[in-house]
Amino acid sequence: MEHTVVLIHPTIHQAGVDYLKERCKVVMAPDGEESTLIRVINENQATGMIARLEPISRRIFESCPTLKAIQEPGVGLDNVDVVAASENGVMALNVPDGNYTTVSEHAMLFILACAQNLLRADKNVRMGNWSYRDTNLPCDVQGKSLLLIGFGRIGKSVAEKARVFGMNILAYDAYVPADVMEAQGVQKVNHLEDGLRVADFVTLHLPLTDQTRGMMKAAQFRSMKKTAYICNLGRGPMLDEGDLYQALINGEIAGAALDVFDPEPPSKDNPLFQLDNVIVTPHTGGDTLESRKRLAIMAAKSLLSAMDGQPQKANWANCRNIKQLRT
Repeated sequence: MEHTVVLIHPTIHQAGVDYLKERCKVVMAPDGEESTLIRVINENQATGMIARLEPISRRIFESCPTLKAIQEPGVGLDNVDVVAASENGVMALNVPDGNYTTVSEHAMLFILACAQNLLRADKNVRMGNWSYRDTNLPCDVQGKSLLLIGFGRIGKSVAEKARVFGMNILAYDAYVPADVMEAQGVQKVNHLEDGLRVADFVTLHLPLTDQTRGMMKAAQFRSMKKTAYICNLGRGPMLDEGDLYQALINGEIAGAALDVFDPEPPSKDNPLFQLDNVIVTPHTGGDTLESRKRLAIMAAKSLLSAMDGQPQKANWANCRNIKQLRT
């Protein structure tokens, strides 16, 4: 049986598209609107679909009886109604190990850029203020404490890189035992605030769940050192942007670096964008030329395996507790 897979413009890297075209029929939906997807899936009796950032709603699953699998070319599935997928017999698939090294590189970029006051230094040189170097000294990362919030694939990869810089590494993750962390030279923190009080840098690497939504608010920022930096590479709603703004303008923490926002894309009037101690990137922490190609091929292979009745268990997100989905 030849499968029909729906892709959504703009879609995955061409390498993944080519892989699919060699093995099944591929149909391109012109956009990710709910009504468009329902129409394209049903007109072509599609059994699979690869989305990216488009919301995949309950109505899509209930209206498309031929659909058997929905694939995301990355870790996150927060734009897919996984419960509705399960209830309608549709496998919701992710690629949990395709870009974790890329995200960890981005995390180290954030840490180093914060330590070096990179944005302020760049701005002052461009303005001709060479004397900035005499009054605004950066800091070393060697010997500083890094708190990883989340110790899945990404957190472990960040820890590996941070060790090279001589950082003292702690991690907060309820699902990872202390001995697993200790084996990798990482100290487990049982209570988030205990880690926040001693950390010089804090990085977020958890999926968005009911437990992680809003986990970084005013109280958590007040627990941090005034000289500390926070970097969010998880999901935007994990961090209260309004509370972060207040913490920054009140001098409760030194700065922040954000790759994710709530909502996305963020408003150009976001007050955080007016601060020169905030570094922002457009949710590209996991995006490089290499990772996009790698993820596209892995997603294509995962989807075809699932439609052939051989889902890769590591990628089948709705066959397990979504709250424990690790990044």
